[in-house]
Amino acid sequence: MKRYVVFTVLLLMALVAPLYAGTESPCEKCRDAARQELAKCIEGAISQEDKKSCTEKSELRLQSCERSVCKSRPGK
Repeated sequence: MKRYVVFTVLLLMALVAPLYAGTESPCEKCRDAARQELAKCIEGAISQEDKKSCTEKSELRLQSCERSVCKSRPGK
């Protein structure tokens, strides 16, 4: 349940952040895509187990972003 709350907050932040930032980096685009997939998955989830599965898949996708796209960005 704690994961669900954390990712819900992150999702809301991801939706609001582009309003304040100019152009998004490829890293942010990857993270946003992962968060949007999480929102769609949770919306379609029926049971708590489905929601847990959505969260786990989202975590893997975010980690993948960090390992690939985000790692290659300058200044990091």
